[in-house]
Amino acid sequence: MKYTKVAGIPVSSMSLGTVQLGMDYGIANAGGQPDLAQSFSMLAAALDGGVSSLDTARAYGDAEDVLGAFFREYTGEKPFLTTKVPRFDLDGDGEIEKYIVESVETSLEKLGASKVNCVMLHHPTNLYKQGEVTAKCMERLIRRGYTDLVGASVYTGEEVEEMLRYPVYTATQVPMSVFDQRLIVSGAIAKLEKRKVATFVRSVFLQGLFFLDPDKITDPTLLEYAKPKIRQLRTFAEGECMSIAQLAISFMRDVPGITSLVLGADTKEQVAANLTYFDVPPIREKTRHLMEAAFADVNIPEIMRVLSRPKP
Repeated sequence: MKYTKVAGIPVSSMSLGTVQLGMDYGIANAGGQPDLAQSFSMLAAALDGGVSSLDTARAYGDAEDVLGAFFREYTGEKPFLTTKVPRFDLDGDGEIEKYIVESVETSLEKLGASKVNCVMLHHPTNLYKQGEVTAKCMERLIRRGYTDLVGASVYTGEEVEEMLRYPVYTATQVPMSVFDQRLIVSGAIAKLEKRKVATFVRSVFLQGLFFLDPDKITDPTLLEYAKPKIRQLRTFAEGECMSIAQLAISFMRDVPGITSLVLGADTKEQVAANLTYFDVPPIREKTRHLMEAAFADVNIPEIMRVLSRPKP
């Protein structure tokens, strides 16, 4: 496992995402939200396996409560912990300050912590409206001792550019995968690397889409835009003698400028399996170039329209 110093703390190249611990999440997740014992076993498997970074958020259902309960019993070294301020629609400086501070204080209470290592805005909307005020409020979280650094969760190259207007933001979380290489192609990841922004990558498996059996897909949108691409992904994995998960992780793991991949899991066995993929040889260069070309035209907006629907 590779580690990168962030705010003086070694951050593992795999971060454990905790949304699955707080809610029923993921299109391929048939088991639903794990119980507390299962959640604890997943967290222990990650930390004992070398993971030194956990990602959570106020919006992830009970995830912060689960983490707080776990850390009340855990005696090992505490990991680098990131949480997020939910999206807000406020105008007054005082209202924004009050909301951000109360949000973080609520997170700290749930987590049973006096501080976290990183606090991010959960939605890029808050980079734009009252952006200057919001940036100053986020900076004051550092002065209060609530966090080591602040940042924003973003989606597009334009949002990366907006975040970089404010020097206080030194961390970000972005969606990228084999199917979604837009931030690489646009040069946004290279800009983040140049500015020494800690970059955490989520949606490496596209919320579990990669693991669907293409022959069992029935949604019309996924039939059109995802099924043929999943078939291609399987072919590449077979050619590299890798599982789908190993291929997806290896592809993103070796992109320059990425600090850590945020991977969720439904079981401790998945956590353990994901850990093994961070110490395997890289994908052959020829295969990487073929994959870059094969997935350059994936219609991510249409696919995300399906993945964003509430579960029935």
